Amino acid sequence: MRNTLTFLILCFLISCVAKQQSPIDSITPQSIHAEVEWLASDNMKGRYYRSKEGRLAAKYIAHKWISAGLSPLPNKTSMYLPTDDMRDSPNVAGMLQGTGDEYVLITAHYDHLAPKRNGKDTIYNGADDNASGTAALIEIAKVLGNQQQRYRASIVLVAFTGEEAGLVGSEHFVKSAPIPIHKIKALINLDMISRGDPNTIFLEGAPDAPRIALALSNANKQIGLNIIRDKHPDWLYRSDQLPFLEQEVPAVFLSVEDHEDYHRVTDHTDKIIPELAAKTTKLTLLAALELAHPVP
Repeated sequence: MRNTLTFLILCFLISCVAKQQSPIDSITPQSIHAEVEWLASDNMKGRYYRSKEGRLAAKYIAHKWISAGLSPLPNKTSMYLPTDDMRDSPNVAGMLQGTGDEYVLITAHYDHLAPKRNGKDTIYNGADDNASGTAALIEIAKVLGNQQQRYRASIVLVAFTGEEAGLVGSEHFVKSAPIPIHKIKALINLDMISRGDPNTIFLEGAPDAPRIALALSNANKQIGLNIIRDKHPDWLYRSDQLPFLEQEVPAVFLSVEDHEDYHRVTDHTDKIIPELAAKTTKLTLLAALELAHPVP
């Protein structure tokens, strides 16, 4: 009898712990590091957008999202969204279907730079820029795929190609409009989220996107990051949120300061801060879930 009672108490305690666990707990520094390590390995040769490694990165992302349970965009049979130039690796887009006709986008570019022609180290690994943001999308997909809660807006993940070549992928996404651009209620773009101060992230675009800014503030009550707002407004013109801002889509940009390894062959995985990337990933996901609005 005593053993039976002990067993029942143990089961009750385990049940209580399971109920208290948050979906974002699966996003860890270790899981972020593992994804960055693969994406930024020498074997990937910088993930240049017009290379076989760029296409391999796109395939890797799509496979991860399919395995997580995400779906292609409406009226699409694939997560690959090719540009107009067949030399380019494709954009990759997957979604958690909502009950309404609006969209919340979380984006990052997965490409980096082509190898140098000579030198001892010729590979621009791009661990922070932007394997870190891509790793965030992969980890967010895993959580979205396990969601039991329904949301009014669909949550769409987009991994852009060709950011380093002049916003090729994001410009094409807006031009081709695989979803109605005017139905995008919010966009959070992640580009370099794993260097600098271990607990600091920069947020640009907040004044023109108050609903996104509020959702991020609410999320940060749980995460506890030091968010520095609107210190570098010029950054809004430097990454994939720009084509959307030009179409008056509410959009913000999360990033770290440029560092000594920015666009250098020394941007290696062993220099990232996985804890910072994991916190920024959790912050982004919680804000997106609020913006997507749970269905009662």
